[in-house]
Amino acid sequence: MFALLVDARIAAKLSDLPLIGDRISPDHDLGITGVKAVIASDALTADQVKALNEQISRLDGTHPTFPEETRGRALVALDYEWGGEKRTPLLFRLADAKPAKDHENEAPAPKLLNAPPIAGTWAASPATDVQAAAAPPTAPDDPAAPAAAWVTLDRSFGPLYLRRLGASYQDEKVWVLCDATVHAGPLELGVDGLGLGIALDGKDFAPSGRLDGLSLSFRKPPLEISGAFVNKPVAADSPYDRLIEGSALIKTPSASFGAIGAYGHLKSGAQSLFLYAELGAAFGGPPAFRVTAVKAGFGYNSSLRVPAIDQVAGFPLLRGLAGAGEGTPPEPLDVLKELTEGTDGAAAWVTPHEGSTWLALGLNADVFEIVHCKALAFAEFGPDDLVVGLLGSAKAQFPDPEKKLGEPYASVELDVSAVYRRSADMLAVDARLAPDSFLLDRSVHLTGGAALRLWFGGSAQPGDFVFTIGGYHPRYAPPAHYPKADPVGVDWTSGSELTVKGTSYFALTPSAVMAGGRLDLRYDGSWAKARIDVGFDALVEWAPFHYEVDVWAEITAQVWLLFGWSGEASLGARLSVWGPSFGGTAHVKVLGISIPIDFGEPKAGPPPIGWEQFRTLLPQRPLTLTPVDGLHPDHPTAARQTEPADSGSGAWTATADGFAFTVGSAFPASALEVNGVDETRSGPAETGDSPAKVHIRPMAKTDLDVTLAVTVEEETEDGHWRQLPADHWRDWTVTTQRAPQPTALWGAGKADDALGADPFVHGLISGARIAVPAPRLPEAAASSRSGRLDHAPLPEGTLPLDPGAAPAGVRGEPEEAPGTGALRVDTPEQTALRKGALAALAAAGYPLDAAPELNRYAREAAFSSPPLRLVHS
Repeated sequence: MFALLVDARIAAKLSDLPLIGDRISPDHDLGITGVKAVIASDALTADQVKALNEQISRLDGTHPTFPEETRGRALVALDYEWGGEKRTPLLFRLADAKPAKDHENEAPAPKLLNAPPIAGTWAASPATDVQAAAAPPTAPDDPAAPAAAWVTLDRSFGPLYLRRLGASYQDEKVWVLCDATVHAGPLELGVDGLGLGIALDGKDFAPSGRLDGLSLSFRKPPLEISGAFVNKPVAADSPYDRLIEGSALIKTPSASFGAIGAYGHLKSGAQSLFLYAELGAAFGGPPAFRVTAVKAGFGYNSSLRVPAIDQVAGFPLLRGLAGAGEGTPPEPLDVLKELTEGTDGAAAWVTPHEGSTWLALGLNADVFEIVHCKALAFAEFGPDDLVVGLLGSAKAQFPDPEKKLGEPYASVELDVSAVYRRSADMLAVDARLAPDSFLLDRSVHLTGGAALRLWFGGSAQPGDFVFTIGGYHPRYAPPAHYPKADPVGVDWTSGSELTVKGTSYFALTPSAVMAGGRLDLRYDGSWAKARIDVGFDALVEWAPFHYEVDVWAEITAQVWLLFGWSGEASLGARLSVWGPSFGGTAHVKVLGISIPIDFGEPKAGPPPIGWEQFRTLLPQRPLTLTPVDGLHPDHPTAARQTEPADSGSGAWTATADGFAFTVGSAFPASALEVNGVDETRSGPAETGDSPAKVHIRPMAKTDLDVTLAVTVEEETEDGHWRQLPADHWRDWTVTTQRAPQPTALWGAGKADDALGADPFVHGLISGARIAVPAPRLPEAAASSRSGRLDHAPLPEGTLPLDPGAAPAGVRGEPEEAPGTGALRVDTPEQTALRKGALAALAAAGYPLDAAPELNRYAREAAFSSPPLRLVHS
């Protein structure tokens, strides 16, 4: 037999709890001071238990006693203080840890620390300030149900309301449990499984926080929100130290919809949040456009990964709209997991990003009840970027399966993505036919894609653009930054014998336009094989104008003979034309023999154009002046910020602080001179040490030295203008500006030479930024103490007073005592007054780090003239 008493001193406070701990003030904090436990063998008699309890009562009065009816089980008491005062301990029971029957010379070891919890209830002793409340009983055969004791607190700490405090034992820890809610107006936030765990292994008594989940309630008519969120475990490499995810239901008098979201506390200390809600309902509308679902999303300190065009169909924020109001919607937690964790090795769609906020709004609509559209507009605002985009998908089936008119004979689904990113200063628009699109039969697949790119002034390729449907001309090498698009066409395989494949393309770039198509029909039978190939390619370039067109058709066939396949017989023709000057060649192919036929002018590159023709390729005003800083708000050009050099708008009205303007030229230069001074190297160079040369590709001009000369003049007193003198010019700031120029205009070589992979020429000067000197304070003015006050005598006239009357009243006379010219700030009297003022501020809770001795001011301060002494007459 045995009897065991354990007493452990610990220090844990309610303010250590996660989420709500920082809302508990020290004056109302509740502290756990110790854990005590008793366990007795069931072989003890009632008299022995009574004797043990008499011994325990002689201690400090806070230890639990051995209950007669629970011999063989452990009883735990949790000591706690509230507001600095000790309160009645919380008592609760551990698991049923009955020892094995005693042997004659051996006592069983009690399983106090690792005994699993069991069901049961123990109430605390009566107290004057708290009311003991027992946990509801549970089934005795439930080994996971801990026994717990509760006390009712019913205390509020600002928005925090503590209803109950409890204690239990589980997982080799004593748990301090809390039943609390947070109120903020109509918002109520409840906690689930909030507590502190205290290990009893004797190694570390430091408490560990626990929070299983949250409940959310918001009621402010006409809006109601309710939800539940789960505290998810985070990995060691996660940016979060706390992550809570869940779903909610939002109700209004006219509709209700579900929402999912996540709240994360980052290891950096910031908080991240995102919400995502969808509503599927019959919104109605005209037959041409009926809205069937809406969806919205919001993220704070959160970033949204933009899907590529082949990921648009599977994007959760867009795909979820398809399930809204149509059959069984996706499980909210599955969508949430895909958004925050990703799937199949793909990265998460929503990730934490400090300083970023995103908004999303989407809808589903039916167009003429035939085309089912879904779209999502989003915008992300961050400290280093701005992303605005539109994602969409449109699907049409004929006949519509919902009308139950039979199997569809055509299905077309188009995915669209349009995204502008400020960091790249580029607009990217992509469209793509879904892989399951078909026409007439499911074996007739429709394929293809389109892309549009616009690069603006702040991008790496300013001014460049491309629009393509299906790709590019075979002889055109698109630059690396151009998008790739699948050829638009049809692919049909009928069994294993007949195959039809048709493709087409169109593209428009700054240097050329191109188009083409091809139809390939193949028959592979058991006794014959045949192929028909028809197509065309066209490429048109300008500056100078030049075109090339190829058209071809070819038929080949072979048959099976007794001894094998016959030789391949072919018949075809190819026509190639070019111009100007117009010419071409035709090839006729018969039985493998090609016969060329030439006509017109031989193929040659276009001749160089002259300056007058090339001038038409430049803007109407190739030189511009633009005020960029310091323009006065009242000036009429302040709203436009751009004035051409010959606009005749008059002088700019500028402020005296930081005025600057830019000079821009559509004709690039290799050197920059301002007031006769070479400023070429005043900005960042892109071509190394050697200066860049200018080429004019359409004119076949290369290695030209072109100087952009800028003259800054000032107006003289007689109304004339002269160049700013060098001594006035030395503090001005000149910055050379360079921008990539299109190779089609400014590249080396001839007009008919193939363009290189880079469509831009780098290092050429496009303008300059000129800034006036910053304003300077004037030189220190001379002291006025040595000056004399002058006066102007009054003219002759009649005085209102008697000039012979003697002066009366108070008058001022100069103080002749030595030292009266200095301010007396360091006298003992003045210093004592300052000390008293600082002491009074410190006593009021506003201590100032200031010295009462103003030695520096005493040395430097002085009157500009001697003070006057008042004298009474």
